[in-house]
Amino acid sequence: MPFRYSCPVCRTESTPYRTEIGARGHGDDHRHEFHGGDHPHGELIVPVEHAQLTRSDLRVLAVVALLLVAGLIGKLL
Repeated sequence: MPFRYSCPVCRTESTPYRTEIGARGHGDDHRHEFHGGDHPHGELIVPVEHAQLTRSDLRVLAVVALLLVAGLIGKLL
């Protein structure tokens, strides 16, 4: 499940990150750049339920699907 960093002070959300660690890293960068390293009240790491897949995500899924099909064919032969 992807995650976003949300800053209530700036009223902004990051683009989705594949991992919570990625979203936290974005929050660290944002905090240092815009808030002097301080944590704004109410900042959150938010799970994104319906994030759109990027092209790189689709490529990874296609490769995994091809490997699964090749493995199944290999077992049948």
